[in-house]
Amino acid sequence: MTQDDRGGSSSWLDRAASHLDLRADGASQHPNHRGDEAERPDAAMLAALLDYLDTGAIACTEDGRVIYANDSARRELNRGRPLGVDASCRLVPTLATTGMLQWRSTLLGAMRGGRHQMVALGEGEDRLVVSVLPLASTGRACAAVLLGRRRLAPTLAVDMLGRLCNLTVAERQVLGRVLDGARIEDVARARGVKISTLRSQIGALRTKLGADRLEGLTRIVAALPPIAGVLRCPALRGEQQQPMQRSTLAA
Repeated sequence: MTQDDRGGSSSWLDRAASHLDLRADGASQHPNHRGDEAERPDAAMLAALLDYLDTGAIACTEDGRVIYANDSARRELNRGRPLGVDASCRLVPTLATTGMLQWRSTLLGAMRGGRHQMVALGEGEDRLVVSVLPLASTGRACAAVLLGRRRLAPTLAVDMLGRLCNLTVAERQVLGRVLDGARIEDVARARGVKISTLRSQIGALRTKLGADRLEGLTRIVAALPPIAGVLRCPALRGEQQQPMQRSTLAA
């Protein structure tokens, strides 16, 4: 990331931090905030916060060059299907189902037209729904690209729910398979148990989680916080100056 890209000595996240309930003079608009410098959010803090989210969040320029991507977004982009980055760290659709012109039109619609748009990229297991939104408050032509999730809920959040509700290891495993959309018959076969045994485990799950029926488990899990795993993804492929690293963001 060059000096101009970062807007002088401040990073993109530093500039974003100034919009988080803080006036330019450092005083907060929040009545309970004292405006102490130590309490102001900085780039490293915002990067760490965004990395906790299981939803991919990207800020990019008009030509699709990535300014910032949180950990979940880097994982998706390094996967490369259906969205990836080229050698210049620009967002590019990688499958034939979405053309480059359509993608550029979506970005320009957000940045120049202020439109909030949603586009589906890829098909089948590669399908990813993406929202493209204007980022006018940053003072430059940027767009927010928010990536859909590939699972109903992140694994870590489900594990934490299991500990909270005292689920057994077997019950957590069954819950995970059910959330993945597996049929009861297939889950029972894979676990080597009778369907009646599996139904008993699902009944115990419903009781512990407070769900009236199987569909209720889905609603409960869908409302869990979007907590990402603790392992962090490396820098993006094609990233030349590593603008996603926290040391650079905090510079």
